[in-house]
Order: sequence, then structure tokens, then C-alpha cells
Amino acid sequence: MKFIVFGIGSYGASLASKLVELGHEVFGIDNIPARTEKLKNRITYTVTMDATNREAIQDLPLKEADAVIIAIGENEGTIILLAALLKQIGVKRIICRVTSTLQKTVLETMGLSEFVYPEQNSADRMAHHLSFAEVIDSHRVCEQYQIVEANVPGRLVGTKATDVDFLNGYEIQLVSIKRNFEEKNILGATRMKKHTLGILTPSTEFRNGDTLILFGESKKIKAFLEN
Repeated sequence: MKFIVFGIGSYGASLASKLVELGHEVFGIDNIPARTEKLKNRITYTVTMDATNREAIQDLPLKEADAVIIAIGENEGTIILLAALLKQIGVKRIICRVTSTLQKTVLETMGLSEFVYPEQNSADRMAHHLSFAEVIDSHRVCEQYQIVEANVPGRLVGTKATDVDFLNGYEIQLVSIKRNFEEKNILGATRMKKHTLGILTPSTEFRNGDTLILFGESKKIKAFLEN
């Protein structure tokens, strides 16, 4: 997949680098030469340019990108102007970093619907990680719901997924399971690596070491895990 990240400061650089690690093609754009120079060996392409210059940004593969992420954090005016330019050009998916409720409201009126609060989201994920002893990772979908990866409770080991009434009994949904499998690295050494099972079958049993992928309200997921 192809992504364009405008603003490769702390947050943008981390995001762009991680996307590259996952095998994607990434363009990192910034108006500060020192940033693009620093990241030129970590990101597929780095370009120094003024993001509010319409002629300049039109040289980028904006319409071919799977998503364009505005990760600029220093200047709200630049963010709004760039978002407007991207909408006019016809970019199919724009994800925008926001730093205030007012800024989000303005962007929503422009037709944007995907936002990220880097500082809040990072703190939120850590908070959920610390709040649930068994939680490995979490992602807040909206204010009410989240997706959580958690260690399988010991009481479920050996039972089938269909034996647990997640929906009616706990008002949460079991999405899938991550399970350890043995594999060898390029040196021939055996290691354990988790793989997602995908769609579960009626015969799927919970095993020790499984990671459950759950969807629902925080308090209901917590109640299920602590039951």
C-alpha cells in the first residue's frame, strides 16, 4: 500500500517509519530540510516542500495513495489549508491530526471524518494497558467502544469458543484469536510467533497462551476478564 505523511516531526516520523517496517511505500513530506535529511534512509521517499503550495503537492501521487495523513502539529492554519487543498484535488482518504476540538469541528465541516489525537491516543492506550492486568494492547474505536487484545482467562482454557455466550452473557464480541506457532528464523532457530486464526470455527478451542481479540465497551470487557 502507498501512504503520504505530511509532517514528519516526532509523531509523523514514528508513523511513517512504522508503515515502512510493515512493508508499505511511504512518502514523508516536511518543510524542514533537517527532518527529511534525517529520515531519508528510514522512509521510502522524503521530500522537502511547503505543504500549502498547491502546485508543489500536485507533483505527489496523491490520488494513487491509499491514504494521506496530515501529521503536522505546529500550525493549525497549515493543517486546515492543506486539508482543503487535498479535498479539492480529490484525495480519496484523508486522516488528520487534530490538537483541539475547534480544529476538529472546522475540519468536519470540510468533510473530513478521520482524526487522530497523538498525545491523547498514546496516553489512552497506555491507560487501558495499565487498567487491565490481562490486556496486551487496545485500540479505541470511538468514545464508547474499543478493540482489546487480552490473555485468555484460565477458566476458558480447554473450552470451545461456541461454549461461551459472549454476546448475550457479556455484551461483547469475540473477533478472533491470536495463537502461538513454532517457526524457524533464517538461521534455523525455532521460535514462537503469534498468528491470528481469522474467522473462528465451531470447533475452535481456547488454549493456554492464546490472545483474545475482543470488541465492546471498556467496562464490559473488564467485567468479562475479571469474572
